[in-house]
Amino acid sequence: MAAKKLLAKVRQALKQEAFGDEDDLVDLIEAHDGSIHVVVVSRKLDGERLNEPQAMVCDELTARLSESEWSQISLAIARGPEEIKAL
Repeated sequence: MAAKKLLAKVRQALKQEAFGDEDDLVDLIEAHDGSIHVVVVSRKLDGERLNEPQAMVCDELTARLSESEWSQISLAIARGPEEIKAL
């Protein structure tokens, strides 16, 4: 089970800096193995190339989490709403 403290730290790292707008969605899902899946949907990501949104999320997290905390993130998905609509 992912510690509530780590979930809060991950959410704060993303919402405080890069994805803090009212319309930004940061969803954290605890996987069956206790790791954390991160899902971000933000208009800031519209028009970005395929891997750039994930890189933005990963950069924010690696800058703010310890190596052991970062190792508990097993998936990070980041997309803009326009890309999701096109699916």
